[in-house]
Amino acid sequence: MAGAELIGREELAEIQDLFSGEKVNLYRYGGGNYKAREFEERFAEYMGVKYAHAVSSGTAAIHCALAGAGIAPGDEVITTAWTFIAPVEAISALGAVPVPVELDETYHLDPVEVEKAITPATKAVVAIPMWAPPKMVELAAICDRHSIMLIEDAAQALGATYRGRKLGTIGRVGSFSFDAGKTMHTGEGGIIVTDDKDVYDRAAEFSDHGHMHLVGLPRGKDPRRAKGLNLRLSEVTAAIGLAQLRKIDDILSRTKENKKKIKDAIRHLGNITLRPFADEDGSQGDTLIFRVRDREAALRFEAHLMECGFGTKILPEALDWHFAGVWSHLLPEFDRYRDVDLEMLWPKTGAMLRNSICLNIPVLMDDATVEKLVEAIVTGAEKIG
Repeated sequence: MAGAELIGREELAEIQDLFSGEKVNLYRYGGGNYKAREFEERFAEYMGVKYAHAVSSGTAAIHCALAGAGIAPGDEVITTAWTFIAPVEAISALGAVPVPVELDETYHLDPVEVEKAITPATKAVVAIPMWAPPKMVELAAICDRHSIMLIEDAAQALGATYRGRKLGTIGRVGSFSFDAGKTMHTGEGGIIVTDDKDVYDRAAEFSDHGHMHLVGLPRGKDPRRAKGLNLRLSEVTAAIGLAQLRKIDDILSRTKENKKKIKDAIRHLGNITLRPFADEDGSQGDTLIFRVRDREAALRFEAHLMECGFGTKILPEALDWHFAGVWSHLLPEFDRYRDVDLEMLWPKTGAMLRNSICLNIPVLMDDATVEKLVEAIVTGAEKIG
């Protein structure tokens, strides 16, 4: 799983360096070593932004990004009906109203559906790149036209680009995750990036109980202007992040190479439809998606892959955690979703997801494993007819 495959001596060396100093403080706002600050600086350089603020998880990152952008109770926030549940949880936790909309053919926000969903209460659109770029030009134009914010929860898309621009840097603020399934792995962790000083300050304050972190003031004298939570990143986690960040280009290039080999070997299959892209050159390489005839065929394909030693990634394996149509434990707290068949709100998305296969493409994938996976896909396609 991307960076998780490459945890090793370099990460250990950064942790040892953290504890080698005369004074170690595992809290960035005290004295001692400052791995978290160094990590933020290096990450901002990599992304080409002015500010980066590291936090305890990807969920914390989108929570802080939304809070930093001023999302408040009653605001409506448009996002995709296909995403891990975290951004919708974060929207809900701030008292705002999540408004998922249907996917387009690239498995991202459909700009037409976004425009249709805008109301006077709409405050932001959260684009969620699923290992590849959405139609960012169209989404940005819609947000500009309606004077609403574009936010990117790029948890699944670190290193991906759209027309040469890194995802996470196109909207007002972007967020990333560093858990075991992501491009970089630090155990847990997340980060926000922005060029907006006010968004950065407010997000940092939200992640630390509202502390304003004013230079020259002792922590206990810090004023506050808004409430917050404790979502801070530890120095140990940041140390791991520094080592992982140095591996990012290698991770991206190796997974892209592996994915290209597999796609080139299965393009001829007539009964699978490879996912189209808004910008394929900018997509990541650690995930391959294709569609088959129907749900039954997808389940048979999944079973065949499992028999061959390959699991699926999200689809169909973990659909329930990634589709708004089944979130009956969360969405009905809002009036618009109460006593409604959620499945019927996003029928196109539900059909797409249930007919799709999503595969993990490891970094450490030798030619023999590539050939074995290709053979499993080819024979799976033959089985479903």
